[in-house]
Amino acid sequence: MPKLKPEELQSRRKEIIDAARACFLRSGFHQTTTDEICREACITPGGLYHYFASKEEIINAVIQERARRIVERLETITQGAGDLRSTGREMASFIMEAMRSPRVDNATGLDVEIWAESLRNEKLADMNREGWRLRRDWLEELIKRGVSEGLYSDRVDPRGLAHLFIALSSGVRVGRLMLGDEFETEKVLGALFLMYTGRLINRAPAASRPEVSRPEA
Repeated sequence: MPKLKPEELQSRRKEIIDAARACFLRSGFHQTTTDEICREACITPGGLYHYFASKEEIINAVIQERARRIVERLETITQGAGDLRSTGREMASFIMEAMRSPRVDNATGLDVEIWAESLRNEKLADMNREGWRLRRDWLEELIKRGVSEGLYSDRVDPRGLAHLFIALSSGVRVGRLMLGDEFETEKVLGALFLMYTGRLINRAPAASRPEVSRPEA
């Protein structure tokens, strides 16, 4: 194999990761073979193993690369939006756009497959957790900023709220996958936004005080 410059090696590695992800989305990571990845990436098996020692390493690289891309996209939104309220609006638009994509169900299906296998494979579970930690750490820092700017109450636990946001977004994606067209994504996200902004439940009217009769003088 000809000697490549570091940037060429990195570019080729990324091409293989993208090819592997395409195969995993199409066939599932269990059914995908290294031969299929080689065909998708236009590389020989010997060339593939120059970059990755095993299929397990490729799976890990796919998980980490996806997490990194999501965090990079969110960081771009944060840097371009200015204040945190504007960031929230931009993130809501980004999430809505992502949920409208026809590719979201395939991506969720791959996540579900990885989650299920993680219950039996601790090494894969560790890989998957690391990918989600990248998202969580980014969210946690954003929430800390929200607390310092007065957007969130100082009673908020940033890590706890970050985990809640991750659980909610994952649940929305899984709900869409399970219910298909019956799952009205925009209405679900609208309800989630009302809950997030504290407007989901009307305040109960204050109970009127019973009048106390005063004794006559």
